[in-house]
Amino acid sequence: MSSKHYDIAIIGGSLSARIAAALLAKQGSKVLFLRYREATASEWFHSSLFLEKLLGTLGGRSCFVAQKPIQVISQKARVTLNNDISLDNELCREFGQDGPAVSQWLGELRAQGAQLENLLWENGGLPWPSFKTTASFKLLSIRRKVNWTELDAPITDSLRQVPEVAVDFITDLLQGLALKKINRLSHAQAALLWAQAMRPENLIEPDFSELLGKRFDQFHGSKADLEDLERIDFNGSRWTGGSIKSGGQFTATTFLLGDTRWADRFNSGKVAALPSPQILSRHTTSSLTGQLSPLLATRIICGGETPLRLAIEESEEDLCDLPLSADEIAEDQLQEQLERLTSEKSEKQLHGLILDAGEITVEQLRKQIEPVLPFAEYELSSEEDKLSAQTVPTTDNQRQKLTSLPLRIGANLYCADSSTLLPEMGASGAALLGWTLAENLASKRKTG
Repeated sequence: MSSKHYDIAIIGGSLSARIAAALLAKQGSKVLFLRYREATASEWFHSSLFLEKLLGTLGGRSCFVAQKPIQVISQKARVTLNNDISLDNELCREFGQDGPAVSQWLGELRAQGAQLENLLWENGGLPWPSFKTTASFKLLSIRRKVNWTELDAPITDSLRQVPEVAVDFITDLLQGLALKKINRLSHAQAALLWAQAMRPENLIEPDFSELLGKRFDQFHGSKADLEDLERIDFNGSRWTGGSIKSGGQFTATTFLLGDTRWADRFNSGKVAALPSPQILSRHTTSSLTGQLSPLLATRIICGGETPLRLAIEESEEDLCDLPLSADEIAEDQLQEQLERLTSEKSEKQLHGLILDAGEITVEQLRKQIEPVLPFAEYELSSEEDKLSAQTVPTTDNQRQKLTSLPLRIGANLYCADSSTLLPEMGASGAALLGWTLAENLASKRKTG
């Protein structure tokens, strides 16, 4: 790696950075990818037009699976979202004569989301930060009759058109899809989320992550441990390269900040301010086996004040999880557990994985999921984010506009972290951002 030159150096391994890395390497760019750890897709991995195109490009259509049902359990409604179930019937059952009006509102929102996806695809992704491409995007929007003034408005403005009886349900639905408060969502964000959630397929892990890694290696991408990065060089106007422990010097034409929590590796005074990345709280329940209603889906939006999602997952009971030491368990108990594991062949257990936006106490969390697990007995454990790197200064920008995201944050430094730029869109946002960066940077390299 000593004294090597790269077209692109990526600092930090977010999912959007991994997508950009695989695409750039495939397009012939020399890519250096410095990662701290692998980022994977979330448990709620909706498909999208860009994910569909991405898998077509990388040859990963086998990563698709049929859409998994989602249940929205609000205070006064219980609706299942699945293309195999008539949404019209679900809404009429819950909201009576107001059901058709709710269905029409959601149908229009879904159509707007599909229109936006097609517009962004035709544009090659998000609007690129240059006068020429910005003007081109505005002209394209006019031709496609897309009104960004209305789309950038808060979705709460549009909720005034929803029958009052269904406002809480719509609020819980959109907050659960975004894991963000409803007053922080724009109409455009809500439309994209709803359109993507209703697509007929989902993607699965670890297949998708394995595909990204395999393609990056296949197209001769170079990798290194981010903790071995000693410095990044700045010549007064742009970043030029850096040094890696036992890897020597390297130079690069363009840098991507793949995880904004590593922004302190750059000269902070030269990096434009970005919003803080969305850090989600993750809680896991102890075994729920035998305690769940057969009518409960495996993915649930738990209604309430705080955006909250629950996924029911299977995990195999492991010998490593049992106290097998003679000092910890009596011999007869040890033999009993070993015989049970042998006879049941590691029975699969059901556990709950709870995600929230980090704005809820454990007591509040338990109260909010009580209508979903009313009689279950379980313990909760939490996972802490051990990444200690600092983020760049935040800006008060609650509703980010898709038309003016801060993609460029320095002279030759771009943001490739969708948890900062498009946190509410999850893996679909990662695909959109990764595709945008790869398309524009590869084109820029070819034109010099």
